[in-house]
Amino acid sequence: KKIIQFIKEAIVELGKVTWPTRLTAIRFTIGVIIISAIFALFIGVVDIGLSRGVEALISWAGSRQVAPSSSQSVQVQPGDIQVETTPTQ
Repeated sequence: KKIIQFIKEAIVELGKVTWPTRLTAIRFTIGVIIISAIFALFIGVVDIGLSRGVEALISWAGSRQVAPSSSQSVQVQPGDIQVETTPTQ
């Protein structure tokens, strides 16, 4: 019974609403679409700019690293590795 009363009251309240005209709704819709497209374009341009900036920074940092010489390399032989195991129960 409360649900039916609620629905009736909701219908009455919706009848009191001043709805926009068709032309107003279309204008607002077009405005929202245009603003969304501009914002998406802005975000896309910022994304591309930041991506290229990070790539350039990584490339620049990578070119500054010095490769280790052969005298600095470490040779590991299988006998150098010690493994200790614990029996499971």
